[in-house]
Amino acid sequence: MPTNKTPFTFNMEDEYLQKMKVIAKEETRSLSNLLEHLCKQHIARFEKEHGEIMLDR
Repeated sequence: MPTNKTPFTFNMEDEYLQKMKVIAKEETRSLSNLLEHLCKQHIARFEKEHGEIMLDR
C-alpha cells in the first residue's frame, strides 16, 4: 500500500529507544506510529501557544 509519508532517520539514546518500544507495545502501536503521534501532539501544543506554523509550499 503506497504512502505519502517521508522516511526519516534520527539518533537517540538507547535507553530512550528501549522505553519508547515498551510504550508502543503497551499502546498496541508500532514504534513509528507512536513517534508520529507524539510529534503531532507536540506540534499541536506548540501551535496553540505560538500560533499556526505556516509552511512554504
